[in-house]
Amino acid sequence: ITKGRSVLAELADTESEAAIVHSAFYETAMTYRKAVGPPEAYYREAIQYVAYTNLSELSQDERYNIATDLSLAALTGEGVFNFGEVVAAPALQCLEGTELSYLVELLSAGARGDVHGFQRVADSNAEAIQKQPTLVSRAEAVKEKITLLALVNMVFERPSLERTLSFEDISDRVSVPLDQVEWVIMRALSLNLIKGTMDEVEQTVDVSWVMPRALTNKQMTELATRFGEWAVKVSKTKDYMMEHTGALLNQ
Repeated sequence: ITKGRSVLAELADTESEAAIVHSAFYETAMTYRKAVGPPEAYYREAIQYVAYTNLSELSQDERYNIATDLSLAALTGEGVFNFGEVVAAPALQCLEGTELSYLVELLSAGARGDVHGFQRVADSNAEAIQKQPTLVSRAEAVKEKITLLALVNMVFERPSLERTLSFEDISDRVSVPLDQVEWVIMRALSLNLIKGTMDEVEQTVDVSWVMPRALTNKQMTELATRFGEWAVKVSKTKDYMMEHTGALLNQ
């Protein structure tokens, strides 16, 4: 697999023949990682496989199994936080209307940073979740991941000049006690989900950067609105400068 990966780097992604080679390679790597783990390694190979593969050529059972394994790997894999990438994958569509549709709902709630929504889905599908050993054994890790994603989304939803967050607001958004907020922030900083400085005296964190990730359609709409508002502000500033530059020069 290691030797094959170096060969892939020399192929152009846009060539149809190269796409076939990529698909075959990632299928092999994905199958290997499913057997030996860990889930985050399987996720990295599987998400590439579905990107290079015409899923319509696979059987319904094959699509179903890949969607199931990919969802579980995203939820439980260490360091996998880009849930939007999984939710947008066409492979997950085959889970809709099945007994495992709750996996897509869990991922969607996680992508939105919706802690309460995630818990509602988990509670209403508790019996089905108990049948998934990986979800049961890594329940605490999954809970931590959703908490961190809630913080990431909270930052993303704020305008860039309004990203000084109070511990109290964070506590409300990520649903943790106030005395645990500092740990959540430190954990997010250590994982490079956000960058910034924390003021323990003022009980605030000033965030200067948030991890890039795939966005849902709703998040893209919100981002477009924000860009529109920014463009209006820039235009007003330009008009103000043009109007007052002459007066300033004549003083």
